[in-house]
Amino acid sequence: MTPHANAPEPGPERAAGPAGHAWHLVLGLTLWFVWFCITYGGVAVVCAVAPPSPALGPMNWLNIAVLLLAAACTGAFGLAAWVSARAARRLTTKGAADAASAAGAGPRFIARSAATLYATAALSTALVALPAVLLAPCA
Repeated sequence: MTPHANAPEPGPERAAGPAGHAWHLVLGLTLWFVWFCITYGGVAVVCAVAPPSPALGPMNWLNIAVLLLAAACTGAFGLAAWVSARAARRLTTKGAADAASAAGAGPRFIARSAATLYATAALSTALVALPAVLLAPCA
């Protein structure tokens, strides 16, 4: 028996696609943790080596750098949450045609969970960077 030329390849990777891949469940908060360590580790090193003048208050070069990095990461996490939410909606409408089949339930769950976790990482990034607006570093 020979396989058909148009037959899809078997396997969960082929069915899930990139939006329903389980790595998305780990990636968002892992990247947030890396951002957190780099940001506050970098602030600690800068405060030990070349602290900014306390007379400048909260708006100095160090806090501005922290805020720019936080804004970039918040935007990236927000974009990842939006893409995952769109993928979950796309998987929902694709599965609505065949309600008896639960084949899309796994990738749909992963995409919805990933959207929630990416949104959590975006919110956490913004909230953790908030003291840079209000407080002077190295004080």
